[in-house]
Amino acid sequence: MYNRLTKLTGVFLCVISMISIACEDDIDPVIQELNTSRVFAPVGLEARVRNQVNIELSWTADPSVDQYIIEFFQDSLVFSGDPVSTATVDEIPAQGTITYTESFSGETVYSARIKAVEEGLAESKWATVAVKTDPEQIFLALPGENVQDTYATVLWAAGSEVTHLLVSPGNTLVQISDSQRAAGSATIDGLAGATDYTVTLYNGTKRRGTVTFSTLKEATVTANDDLAAAISAAADGATLIVAAGTYDIGGTEITKSITIEGQKWYDMPVVTGQFTCASSVSSITLRYLDVRGENNYGQFFNASAAECNLGALTIEGCEISGYDNNIIYSNSGGTYGDITILDSYIHDIPGGGGDGFDFRGGVVGSLTVSNTVIAKGIRSLLRMQVPADVVFTSCTFYQACIADNSNNRGFFRMSGAGNSLEVSQCLFVETGLEGTGGAIYGNWSRLGDIDPAVTTSYSDNFYYNAIGLFEGEYTDPGSVDASEADPGIVDPANGDFTITNQTMIDEEVGPARWRQ
Repeated sequence: MYNRLTKLTGVFLCVISMISIACEDDIDPVIQELNTSRVFAPVGLEARVRNQVNIELSWTADPSVDQYIIEFFQDSLVFSGDPVSTATVDEIPAQGTITYTESFSGETVYSARIKAVEEGLAESKWATVAVKTDPEQIFLALPGENVQDTYATVLWAAGSEVTHLLVSPGNTLVQISDSQRAAGSATIDGLAGATDYTVTLYNGTKRRGTVTFSTLKEATVTANDDLAAAISAAADGATLIVAAGTYDIGGTEITKSITIEGQKWYDMPVVTGQFTCASSVSSITLRYLDVRGENNYGQFFNASAAECNLGALTIEGCEISGYDNNIIYSNSGGTYGDITILDSYIHDIPGGGGDGFDFRGGVVGSLTVSNTVIAKGIRSLLRMQVPADVVFTSCTFYQACIADNSNNRGFFRMSGAGNSLEVSQCLFVETGLEGTGGAIYGNWSRLGDIDPAVTTSYSDNFYYNAIGLFEGEYTDPGSVDASEADPGIVDPANGDFTITNQTMIDEEVGPARWRQ
């Protein structure tokens, strides 16, 4: 038995050896060059809609290709009948991405296909993609004075093919005359005051633009009135509509729930003075006000006594400037519930003796700052020494945290042993500075300034020409999800913070009103 197994084993090994040798004899040589009779199809094809009706195609360049042929069809990957548009691209870069853009109708599905052509080879197969354009927007920006209490004049590109307007609420159809069509202008009468309207422009059944606006509210305070006295006399829960003009309120304590709103967002009343809280107040709303400290006040809003118990503070569409130290302050042990700042412009607050949002004691529920520009000043942006939920989203910080002061701790200080900090889709430009003696100011956060108990969330942030932002707590931009890029801000020195960087526009970085 043993001999038989030995013989069988020997035979088996011989067979394996023969197979192995045979396999080695049949191995093909390594392919050094791929020869094909047909061009490879374009790869990486993507389609994006730009400015409602422009379709941008992009794909990876192949330098061996002589030209690319592009066809568009008005369908969804059917490619039936004749194309609605054709084009060729014959300038091929050595590497990178090729883009091609063409304009089409709004609210329409289009298919695009691209093939590559190279001399001596068969054309490639088609690479395909489908995309739907957005509703057109041929309405022009609506000047504030075009909207009044009972009528509004809307504007569009003169001479465009348009047939009628649809006004909502009410679903009122307004036909457009030949003269209005040629002029690109129509006045809509019979509107109600203090009402939000949406007007849609049509050519037959196709939408060509949409505009929204609010008709004016009747002013209850005029430039001849004493605004501070009106605030004092107002009933709890009242709304004061303030006409354009100049008002000096001094240091005004708010003792009741109140809304103080400028009548015209495009011509805001100028209010000089300071708001304070020293008692229990359910809510305060400040809207469409140009509030100035004129360097006579330390802060725009102050919880000036421990008895302050403010449920909600909302600041919307305001411009705030000229305070010595703070935007919002608490050092008295007062209580803030929810603080919300949106669509505002805060600037020229040097902060030699205090920080922007400066909470050194008391209680804070939450602080949310969104779609807001903070520029030209501020010592430290946030000093939160009590637990709170804090959010900064879609904000632009321009020349902020630039005080040459040893108390400049940069942007975010959350030392209150709890709650959360979110910073997302924010832009930091020309922030921080090299101070006296070479000290660097303008950190995202200094070492130890964010308590370990605080939950942090950072996403889609950008920075440019920032000094000291990544020293201290964070030394790697990736740790706060920040990318370096030039936003192409149009004219920040004169208050125009429009960004032109397409990536930032696509990712909705910074305030919406400043994206082209």
